[in-house]
Amino acid sequence: GKAFNCIVKETDTLLKALPTDKRMPWILIQVNDVTRKVLSLPGRLDPYQLWPVQMIGWKETSSLPLGRLKGECLGKAGDLAVEERHALIENNLDSHDVDFEDALLDEVDTIVAEARRSFDDEVTRRLDLRQKRIFTIDPATARDLDDAIHVDLDEERQEVEIGVHIADVSHFLKLGSRVDDEAQVRTTSVYLISRVLPMLPHGLCNHLCSLNPNEPKLAFSAFFRLKLATGELVQEPKPWFKKSAISSVCRLNYDEVQRILDGQEIEKPPVYGEYEWADIEKDLFLLYKVCGKVRTSRMTGGALSISKQKMIFHTRDTQDGIPTGYHLESHSASHWIIEELMLLANRCVAMHLAHSRLSDFSVLRNHEPPNREKADKLLKMLTENLGIYWESKDAGSIYRSCQGIYRKYGATMGLCVEMMTMRAGMMQAKYFVYNNEEVCNGEVSPHHFALNFDYYTHFTSPIRRYPDVMVHRVLDALLTGSDDGFQRNDDAHEQVEKCNGKKTSTRRCSDQIDRAVFCIYLRAQKSWFYTIGTVLAFGKDKKTRSDVVTVYCSQLGRESTVALISAPASPADFHHFGDVDDTLMLPESFRVCSRGLVELEWLPADGDSTRRTRQSLKMLACVPIVIIPTDTVPIDYALFFVSPFHPRFEDLSTQVTERARRGFEWIEGDEDGVDVLYAAGIDTMEPPPVLED
Repeated sequence: GKAFNCIVKETDTLLKALPTDKRMPWILIQVNDVTRKVLSLPGRLDPYQLWPVQMIGWKETSSLPLGRLKGECLGKAGDLAVEERHALIENNLDSHDVDFEDALLDEVDTIVAEARRSFDDEVTRRLDLRQKRIFTIDPATARDLDDAIHVDLDEERQEVEIGVHIADVSHFLKLGSRVDDEAQVRTTSVYLISRVLPMLPHGLCNHLCSLNPNEPKLAFSAFFRLKLATGELVQEPKPWFKKSAISSVCRLNYDEVQRILDGQEIEKPPVYGEYEWADIEKDLFLLYKVCGKVRTSRMTGGALSISKQKMIFHTRDTQDGIPTGYHLESHSASHWIIEELMLLANRCVAMHLAHSRLSDFSVLRNHEPPNREKADKLLKMLTENLGIYWESKDAGSIYRSCQGIYRKYGATMGLCVEMMTMRAGMMQAKYFVYNNEEVCNGEVSPHHFALNFDYYTHFTSPIRRYPDVMVHRVLDALLTGSDDGFQRNDDAHEQVEKCNGKKTSTRRCSDQIDRAVFCIYLRAQKSWFYTIGTVLAFGKDKKTRSDVVTVYCSQLGRESTVALISAPASPADFHHFGDVDDTLMLPESFRVCSRGLVELEWLPADGDSTRRTRQSLKMLACVPIVIIPTDTVPIDYALFFVSPFHPRFEDLSTQVTERARRGFEWIEGDEDGVDVLYAAGIDTMEPPPVLED
């Protein structure tokens, strides 16, 4: 991937294009009038330019496929806008990055005008909650606010009533309209680093539908009651649903709510209506109390929750988009309060739909159990080869096993084992159209493995997810006794498959952009990135056949390989980017002792052999690593083990326990080869599945 200079001569007839997807082969491109014009040939090629290329054929007699340039140059690798465009194209999402057509925007203007004109009349057909103490909690940067909540305490019954109020997008988004046709194509909003490619035009998602404070809005509300002492969902009265009109009295963000729960002072946001700030605070602490019990009950009742650290880069105050810093995404109480309420609302809606007269037109979301063969390989490796307690018969046992590892070995190793769990056969949750006959025959299971819910769906984000719109339409038909206004049969099935495909594409796109932005951040720094990595596997590089160690970096949430290279190799051989005041120290030698042990011999910088030290790398050992940006295309980085003689080594080592640093002795078994984890399903080119969002 190192960028190199290449001069195309007048007599050259073919070019070789290197795909940014490492799984793809080089592609031959003919030198013709088109390529001569756009590439200014003959002459020197710019090795940093990214071009969209379409493969057009691969003859049996040719070692490489033939392709052609498709579209304009994206720009140079390493530019944030170029990397975003690159990720969108590579994941077939570039059609989202275009303006909505004028005719569609004209239709939206008509929808907005009619909604304002008819608002008062529409409210008469709804439950009017505009005087209710309803508020929102969202990220500070959110523009489309699609969920709001209220909580009322019933002291006599020692219960709380929860209202989850969702923007009533489906009231404005009608089947057959231009805006709905486009939403069916997009199916989802795409979130980039500093902007959003919305599923719906801004006139709808940011204005008409968004539940902004002190603005009367139409909503679709789910109501349910919880026992105050246990958080248990009350079945009498059962959860119920109603079209409503609301007016949020306060907009809060997660950081503000967390500081309130922590007893800290904040700059109080405005509170509208007849309410005071003390009322909002009281509601927040009541929600914290009851949602804590809901969460505890859910996790002890057999659910699986996986922690994944995500770096949130700071780009808002930069002109060029280059991150100035980062923080690790929080999942504090303020986040899980909303998470638990949304899970409950989605679950209640799913149960209602599945047992309704329109069940066969209802969109639900299931999560199949892990691939048993792959999960068993991980089980055998952890228990028999490494001697770690592990159970994986269901979601609850996996969760308890993970928590045991956190308690015994620390967070770094806990995050690593959770990632291994996700890689070892864990499936991706999917949308499906419920079919009672198929469910009864056992052909399809509606069960959600990770959440351990019998029924689950997405109801709470119709501004950014089309399946939620489909759910709203069927639920509305049930409330009104209607038999139309929603997609049926083949149309519904085709739409759901499209939604599943787009969700996978957006996940891959997000992962690709996160990696690129991290590389851009590394390049902008005047120092290298030091952190802790967990040893996953020892093996051979598939292309070079050189010895490598696979390491998981929990701070990045991804795996990478460390090439076992010893001195006298020069750091210049690794094509690192930029100049930093640091030294890359390589081991004097290394030895692969067994499938579970590699030994590195280190010398100090002055070469004093009397101070030689040996470092043993065992399975799941948590060791210091350094991440260095490379001068390559596509933009990338390289990992190296930190020498015990490097000034940063001791400080990094103290970040993990002595037990975590040691790793685990490998107990020989029947496996062939050393890449046991990869035999269990790890593919570093593919991001791990997401249990829910």
